[in-house]
Amino acid sequence: MAYIDDNTAYDLSLFEEPQPSGQPKAKTQKNKVYDINKERRYRRWAFLNPLEALGVAGASILAVFAVAAVIYGQAQLTELNHEIANAQQKLKELSSTYTQVEMAVENKLGPSVVEDYAKNVLGMSKADNSQKEFISFSEGDKAVVANDGNKNIFQSLYDTFMEVWCSDN
Repeated sequence: MAYIDDNTAYDLSLFEEPQPSGQPKAKTQKNKVYDINKERRYRRWAFLNPLEALGVAGASILAVFAVAAVIYGQAQLTELNHEIANAQQKLKELSSTYTQVEMAVENKLGPSVVEDYAKNVLGMSKADNSQKEFISFSEGDKAVVANDGNKNIFQSLYDTFMEVWCSDN
């Protein structure tokens, strides 16, 4: 066995059987003959296994229900979004109406309207300095004695006892 200089990474000739030196190796080809009708019958009935057909049918039904649930959910979501949009539109309209009513009340009961009514209908006027009168609450510092000193300790205990036990409340 000699090393042959070529591009192969391994020498696979070690695993080949030795050939007789005078004759070249003959290529043999086996022809496979198929019965086409038998093959067609086999292929036609091969996928009709009842358990497999039942499984495929069940998976198909589940897929249809899943798609139907998604479509139904999207329909409900769309309806709810329309209801929300309608409610927001109604809220905007009612807010606008509230602002208009608030402005009307402000125009009817505002300070300028009240002042005009007081001047023109009631004959009132604004107070000036001649109508103002200032009063003083401080008259100086005072000291108040809590105990008048005439009672002794026994008299004050008796008075306290009578207040607590003989009160009508």
